[in-house]
Amino acid sequence: MSWMYRFVSMFPVALFVCSSFGCSSQTSTPVEPDQESLNQESANRLAGSPSDSNQASQNLAAAHPQSSGGQSLQPIGGPGSNFGMPDSDRPVSQTAVPGTPGFKPPNVGASGPNSLDGQSSHAAPGQSDPASGLIPQALSPEGRQLRSNLTPPELIRFLGDIDQEMRALITGQSRIKDPGAIQAEVERVVQLKQTASQRLMDHPDASDAARVTGQRGFLQAMSHRASMGDVRAAEELQTFAEKHRDDENGDLRSDSRLVLIGFAIESLRNGKEDAAKRVLSLMKDVASNPQQVDVAMLMVMAQAKDALLQYEHVDEAGEIRQLILDHFGASNDPEVARMAAMIAASGFAAEDQDIQRLDQLRTDIVDPQPGTSNVTVDQWESAVNAVLEKTIDLLTIQFLAGVSLETEAVGRLDIAEATYQIMSDRIAQRQDSVGREARTALQAKANREAVIGQVFSPELPSVDGSPLNMRDYRGKVVLMPFWSSVFPDSLATLPNLEAIQARFPDDVAIVGMNLDLEGTDVQGFMKQNSLRFPSYRSVSDSQAAVANEVAYRFGAVSLLFVAVIDQDGKVIEVDFSGRDLSEMVENQIR
Repeated sequence: MSWMYRFVSMFPVALFVCSSFGCSSQTSTPVEPDQESLNQESANRLAGSPSDSNQASQNLAAAHPQSSGGQSLQPIGGPGSNFGMPDSDRPVSQTAVPGTPGFKPPNVGASGPNSLDGQSSHAAPGQSDPASGLIPQALSPEGRQLRSNLTPPELIRFLGDIDQEMRALITGQSRIKDPGAIQAEVERVVQLKQTASQRLMDHPDASDAARVTGQRGFLQAMSHRASMGDVRAAEELQTFAEKHRDDENGDLRSDSRLVLIGFAIESLRNGKEDAAKRVLSLMKDVASNPQQVDVAMLMVMAQAKDALLQYEHVDEAGEIRQLILDHFGASNDPEVARMAAMIAASGFAAEDQDIQRLDQLRTDIVDPQPGTSNVTVDQWESAVNAVLEKTIDLLTIQFLAGVSLETEAVGRLDIAEATYQIMSDRIAQRQDSVGREARTALQAKANREAVIGQVFSPELPSVDGSPLNMRDYRGKVVLMPFWSSVFPDSLATLPNLEAIQARFPDDVAIVGMNLDLEGTDVQGFMKQNSLRFPSYRSVSDSQAAVANEVAYRFGAVSLLFVAVIDQDGKVIEVDFSGRDLSEMVENQIR
């Protein structure tokens, strides 16, 4: 089989960009936060920061397979809980990548709000829509048909309805269930789309915008045909894309170049001379227009980088890696920034000695082995700055924030303070997701320090509805685990707390602080797990300005988290290490 068929069957870059859901190059421009919002920013994310050591180490390990994991600290706002703020833990479906169920790029020429003309077909199911030129499949055994005398607006609506038909076929929502019949109908619908697009392109009454809609629809239709093994369609697709790679319309130009990138990558795989340079040149051309740089583009960049690395074009892959970081590494959408950081790091871990060194130092600090010397502050600062000189991305900042927590937990406050200082000096002033991550970590630290010595007497309900007042516990040391039924491990320290209470039954009490979302059956969870300690109920709200006021006040960005309150009702310690608190409590009893 020819290399052209191998392109459309093995590496269909054009197919997930120009699919039945439409070419995805249309994008909204990111909005930078205004200055007034910055003062509230840490509060917006603190109670749900993903910057704990376990999450950061897992992310680093994912990007750098040789990295080791950190302590078992569960992030508030992790999977299933959504304690985090909307800007930090936005559901992935809002930024889903091409090829995943959540990905729905704008439909080129489709009906509804994503259409270019903003018009939609209003035919009810099973009824004919004369304006669209469609004979609905429910009324026609032959399926949808295309009339020969449609006007440009009617052709645009037709293309939108064809996209809906294609979507139904691909997602299994069509009345057709036989696989063979589905394939035949897909081929017929694609041919209809190609014909309608060509008519729109050539229609004497078509406006420039309508003509572009036809041209982009033609790109999509030919991509579909190529994906089904039509070598001639693939050849025509490449010719058409070459013709429009420098078109004055930005959307058509971007779509065409994305198609050509796919062909260039396949040329690379076939050993064509200068293919690597062509891939890089096309990538730079597309990335040069900020309005065309979206999540679909990120995935194309990822595949281009990986292909270049596979065939040992390390320099070109490195340039695309930098494009990824430049365009996406500081995205205001943390999910996109995180994705970009992991994509950029993938494949370069073995060569990035600075990252390897940094992670090894982290391991030596938090889990020192016999015979090894202590890591000095100078060694740590030098290693951190070496990494930051190369790149400052979201994964790196989350890693540093996580190490700060770990080093606090193991008593290396000198390393923790040095890390916080670096984040303050080099990162916190940035007005993007990377800067927000640093400010969140710094605010959490400040809140943990500020709460010490403060009387804590919340006006909150209890889980079971019975009266609960901290004033009733004056004269006792109160151990307060912050917990959630979504994260049962948040109560992993409970056996230690119960042992301390059993040792000092008249002097120690356990009073929990539950952080579950509204509607969670917290009382049922306590009964099921035989949890007998009283517990406050501090309801988290993922859509509020602060996800959880109590967690924010205490600077709690991860679970495990235990607050220790003395006999006068003042907070004397916050612990997230899971260590034995017996000695501390014994020293407080008088």
